Amino acid sequence: MTIAFGLFVLIVVGLNVLALPFLVMLILSSIGAIFSPRRTKTPAKPESRFLIVIPAHDERVGISKTVESCRAQDYPTDLFQVLVIADNCSDDTADLAARAGAEVVERSHPTKRSKGYALEYLIERLRETGRINDLDAIVIIDADSIATPDLLRKFDAMVRRGDDWIQAYYTVSNADASWRTRLMTYAFSLVNGVGPLGHYRLGFSSPLNGNGMCFTVRGLDRVPWKSYGLVEDYEYSWVVRMAGERIAFLPDAAVKATMLEGGGEAAANQRRRWEFGRKEIKRRLFGQVLRNPKLSLVERFVSAVELKTPPMMTLLGLFLILAVLNAAAIYGFADPFSHVVPWILFGSGALMLAAVGGYALSPFLVFGLPVNYLATLAYVPIYALWKISVRLGGKPTRWIRTARTDS
Repeated sequence: MTIAFGLFVLIVVGLNVLALPFLVMLILSSIGAIFSPRRTKTPAKPESRFLIVIPAHDERVGISKTVESCRAQDYPTDLFQVLVIADNCSDDTADLAARAGAEVVERSHPTKRSKGYALEYLIERLRETGRINDLDAIVIIDADSIATPDLLRKFDAMVRRGDDWIQAYYTVSNADASWRTRLMTYAFSLVNGVGPLGHYRLGFSSPLNGNGMCFTVRGLDRVPWKSYGLVEDYEYSWVVRMAGERIAFLPDAAVKATMLEGGGEAAANQRRRWEFGRKEIKRRLFGQVLRNPKLSLVERFVSAVELKTPPMMTLLGLFLILAVLNAAAIYGFADPFSHVVPWILFGSGALMLAAVGGYALSPFLVFGLPVNYLATLAYVPIYALWKISVRLGGKPTRWIRTARTDS
């Protein structure tokens, strides 16, 4: 073995060691989701009092359907209300929401213009009027979404068993509109479904995804809403977790949002906000999480791995590169399997295959995704190139509403 090849093998082994925590978390999350119970037992008589809040900024296209969906909940009408906060609207969102049967609160501010500020304003107003004392929990639904009719019943069951922070399954309503929406449905089933469910069943916290969130009043008393960034939901989920709280995940009731059918500037703005917003929060919170005394050592380690995990498309690309490097290192040995190192690299490659394969197939087992969605994965390279081009567009400096069309 030459010095150069020995150094190459050493580097490859080191990369495999660095990849191990991400592989293990991927496998454990998949197993946790696949083998977890996915039916929420609901009490015969609901008791929790809910306020469904729909933040809306120029959402005339879909606001009526969203309000109608929320009002159609299979839940006693005297135990829930639907409120739209029309935030800095320049269209007739408020009028359409009122016609659809929602209570409407209008807000306007020259600089504080985001969903985070809108929610803070509303919660403070509920406290000032004393109305929050008549509620058990607040549910947040995006203005481009519909909720399954059993959402409040499932939230009621979880609130009554003591969960103060709950995230419902967040998926796509127009899944079959295009290859892009099918691919996003598949991606959402992983990132918003399998991952959070697996983490929760392993005893850790689910993230918050901004849509389909439920906060109890007692929870908000302990951890007030103070998040206003590009991804205020993700930021707040870490605020909650660093306070020593655990966010529960609800897998068998959902909110379904309308996704953009094609690419274009609107989709690029949305993706850029998600990507850069999350990256900034991960970078800023990493050290704070490691030093947080309210988290156990195991929770700190798992949180650190989660914060350092790159976007899934990037992670899968890195695994592919590492698998190629492993094969090259094994091939470089004259008699590969007479040495321990090739066996280690071979085992690591097999673990990667199991982790990626199990994770890729998990949505079909956990959420019943149609098997024909496997064919949509052929578009992954196109989508990956599009995401790279989006990142080259630079970091957004402010929140930009995702433009939608009547179609």
